[in-house]
Amino acid sequence: MSVESVPNTSALAKVWAALECHGYTLTNEVEIGLPSAFHKNFQQAYFDERTLRHDPGDMPPDRQRARDVIRYWWRDGVLGLKEYDTITITDRAEISGERNHARVELLGDRQVEDLVTRFLNLVPPDRRQSDGTFGVNLFRTFTDVVTKPHHDDEEYIILYVLDRIGLGAETYLYKPDDVNGEGEPLAEPVLRHQLNPGEIIIFNDKCFKHGATPLEAAAGGSARRDVLVCTVDYWQTYLGKIA
Repeated sequence: MSVESVPNTSALAKVWAALECHGYTLTNEVEIGLPSAFHKNFQQAYFDERTLRHDPGDMPPDRQRARDVIRYWWRDGVLGLKEYDTITITDRAEISGERNHARVELLGDRQVEDLVTRFLNLVPPDRRQSDGTFGVNLFRTFTDVVTKPHHDDEEYIILYVLDRIGLGAETYLYKPDDVNGEGEPLAEPVLRHQLNPGEIIIFNDKCFKHGATPLEAAAGGSARRDVLVCTVDYWQTYLGKIA
């Protein structure tokens, strides 16, 4: 399928300028042209036991997840999208070998097509690949969000929080040299921000090690966080392997 690119609005220009200057920017669903209830609609449609699962060996140990990978291409300002043929993750998150998590094919849903289109438009025009892959990861966590500051080893990372119960889960970005080999910070983070439902952050992965603080349940309550973690992949992640 092919879709017209999102117009060059002032919001997009702001995102592009911040990525160029700082390597990251905070925005939200309304600023990028999505409905204000988009996060609720997506969460209700996909964050359930039919879609999410926990796979043995995945970390944190109580995380539930699902995944899709979408092939995209730009031709004269028109964006083409289709489901990619594999979602396999290889040698990532300090887990060696290949992993295949639960797959959910998202492009049959027009609201997700619109989301992917708007997210890919967040990449500055002069940094866009003519062909690439876009990873969409659905994560539900209850305690630890991540194990330690890390790179995802892709070009851009987009976090979009859909729902949160409880406190904590503060997203942080560190300069790579400000975290030692054991994942212990050596300086203050460049950013520390609790993303609320509907909020989005996009950043250049090589510029930062990122993560989030643990979730904190309110007294007598529970904690849960539903988030989309999307990756604008390097060309070699998938396409370079078959070239």
